[in-house]
Amino acid sequence: MAEFPNQDQAKKLAKDNHPEEHDDDDKATLIDEPQFLDSRWIHLVDGQEGSSSKNGIIPRGHNKHLTASLQQLKYNENKISLDRSINQTIELIYEVTNENKERPIFYPTEIEDDANVLLNSAKAHLALVRQNKVIKDLPEFRILKINLKFSHNDNNNSISSLDKKSIAKLLEKKLQQQVKYLLKLKDRIDDTTSKVFVTGDLNAGKSTFCNALLRRKILPEDQQPCTSVFCEVIDASKENNSIEEVHAVPIGKEYNIRDESTYEVYPLKTLEELVYDCDRFSLLKVYVLDRRSFQESLLHNGVIDIKLIDAPGLNMDLYQTTQVFSRQEEIDLVVFVVSAENHFTLSAKEFIAAAANEKRYVFIVVNKFDHIKDKEKCKKRILDQIKSLSPDTYKDAKEFVHFVSSSDIINGGGDGGDNGDPDDNDDDNNNNDHPDFDQLDASLRKFILEKRSISKLLPAKDYLLNILQDLLTLSKVNERIYHDERQSKVEELNNQVAPKYNDMVNKSLRIGDSINALIETTCTQAYNEASKEIITTVNNFETQLAMIDTILDAVSRSEEVAKKLTSERVDEIIKYGKETLGEEFLNDKVFNSDLMFSRKKDTIGKSIDDTIEIQDFFDPSVESFLIFVGLPEKMVNSAKYQISYFNPLGILTSIPSNAVTLKEQLPTQITLHTLYSSGKILTTGALVHKMYQFSQYITPSMVKKIALPVIIGVSGITIYYLISDIPNALPRKQARKIKKQIGKLDYAHQNSSRISRECRQVLNYPSRQVMNNFQTSIDKRNNEKAKLEKIIKDAEISSGFFKHLFTKIHVQQESLGKIELV
Repeated sequence: MAEFPNQDQAKKLAKDNHPEEHDDDDKATLIDEPQFLDSRWIHLVDGQEGSSSKNGIIPRGHNKHLTASLQQLKYNENKISLDRSINQTIELIYEVTNENKERPIFYPTEIEDDANVLLNSAKAHLALVRQNKVIKDLPEFRILKINLKFSHNDNNNSISSLDKKSIAKLLEKKLQQQVKYLLKLKDRIDDTTSKVFVTGDLNAGKSTFCNALLRRKILPEDQQPCTSVFCEVIDASKENNSIEEVHAVPIGKEYNIRDESTYEVYPLKTLEELVYDCDRFSLLKVYVLDRRSFQESLLHNGVIDIKLIDAPGLNMDLYQTTQVFSRQEEIDLVVFVVSAENHFTLSAKEFIAAAANEKRYVFIVVNKFDHIKDKEKCKKRILDQIKSLSPDTYKDAKEFVHFVSSSDIINGGGDGGDNGDPDDNDDDNNNNDHPDFDQLDASLRKFILEKRSISKLLPAKDYLLNILQDLLTLSKVNERIYHDERQSKVEELNNQVAPKYNDMVNKSLRIGDSINALIETTCTQAYNEASKEIITTVNNFETQLAMIDTILDAVSRSEEVAKKLTSERVDEIIKYGKETLGEEFLNDKVFNSDLMFSRKKDTIGKSIDDTIEIQDFFDPSVESFLIFVGLPEKMVNSAKYQISYFNPLGILTSIPSNAVTLKEQLPTQITLHTLYSSGKILTTGALVHKMYQFSQYITPSMVKKIALPVIIGVSGITIYYLISDIPNALPRKQARKIKKQIGKLDYAHQNSSRISRECRQVLNYPSRQVMNNFQTSIDKRNNEKAKLEKIIKDAEISSGFFKHLFTKIHVQQESLGKIELV
């Protein structure tokens, strides 16, 4: 990197080139005082370096040095401020990138037919944008602009495929490119050299223009496109030991002048062949000597190192055009050469528009102007185009837009002093009058050398301002979108999703309780019905005949009742689900009651001991005896019933507790039959009383006479009764034994419990189905609720992030705006 020379070094270099013009150091120098000198010159204000400070007077030359030193200090201060601003901007981009990875950023862009939309979630936000609920006017980006062009046929499919994440990836890639660009921009402003990039359309005369600036034919010229490799023209006296040659850098290599493996050395005369070899080389470093004075030479100016880059023409091919566009980040000044015959092509317009994002001023060289007949019309048309492409360039068109004919400079003048006497070259140059090109040359020198803050630092400042404005716009858009989205989602959550979720939870609890109560009621009812049926059946049997089969029939009847009851309750439970859940209820099963109680045959017969014993044949009882002696069975049963009814325990338990109960019971309990039976009992009592009185007349002798016949008669009657009663006694005795065993087995309870338990199991299936459907619906609404809550939380975080970012960018803009470049 070349340092700025001090005054003595500048004078010495001038003497070496023109010794006859610098015999006396006190004479005025032939070069302008450099505007950017080393800060060490600040000591000159103290009167050193031969200054006449004794009388308090500082010589005029020292005032120039002081001015140059102050300008250099200001330049260095501005450069440091820009470096700091670049670092801070990169940090802001990293913050945006990280936020974009966490929560994809909304990015406004344009689609094929210039319809302004906000590309993000295709389903959620496109509709909002089209309804003008988010953004009314699409913001315009200069640096972070992403253009998406779709055909009419694929427009709908393309839009639907470009969701929020897809756009976020494109934006992330764009941000990464800007970080790389800013790092190169930082290197560029730290570099003490200045790179002048000469480009333009094919056959615009770029190489011819470069040769005209050098006043020497170095780069090959042809009517056909010749330059297909970037040529970087460098002052050989500064970087290559004053040796004129070409260093050809192969594709894939990074040039290092100290490492000969990174380039191939060729003589200068082979340049005409090398510029065509774009398949081998990516860059040609052309080292030349310019022996003209500092005032005349652009490369060898005695102030700063300048590199002149001749680029391949636009529209040569897509790869070369892309390479030309990509080199903008490395250059300080763009000189765009346009043919006066063809004006600006589409590629030229795109290049200048891209350059305008960073470089406020672009030198426009309208070449071959001498071929134009109506020059004023040509000037007007070109200036009108420049006005839309680079407004600042148009405003200062006198300095930055030049109409020349570069070919006349070389054809009519010297060769730059590479052969012969420098004085002869000066005479030749003075004899050639090219005021338009001389004005261009002077403007270019002045802009690069004297206005270095503008040419070197202003592009960096403009680029930073543009990218900060884009970030500010992006922050403003996203802060508003996320703020509106949060409000929209909170409203949706509070008014739609949360109420539906809470309502479904309440319905689930209510229906669950109802179904559980229904199941309990059904099971209890099934138990009671079965228990009642079985117990009644068992109690109604007085004999053993078909008793087991009858009990089994009672169990079967109880099961049928339970089936019917369960089937009704299943339908009722399903109805609960359908009425409450509607279309969300999925009933994929059909209940078949015939499959209930499909068990093995009841084994009660094996559990009953029905073995016959001797005592089982005899079962004497008053009732059977009375029937045996000839009393009607109905009368015996009635008497038995009355006696059992009026037993002391029964009388005590049936006493009415109050008069009302007594009144209600009297009509039903006191009947004529009861009164008649009571009268018979009273008559019988009187008869017994009389027999007791009659017993007083019976003597022992009388008893002895009639006792034996009575005993024999009674015994005979008894034996005859017992024998006659055997067919009835055995079934009665066996029936009582079986009833007793059934009671011990708790048969009625076990079967009733079994029937109730199976009813419960069956009813649990539709119950679980309904509750599972409820849970599915609840989970669905809970997921919607959780998703909305996450969106709300993310929107709140993003809104806060972009609000804070907006403030930081605004502060950075103010800080950058305070950097004054003059």
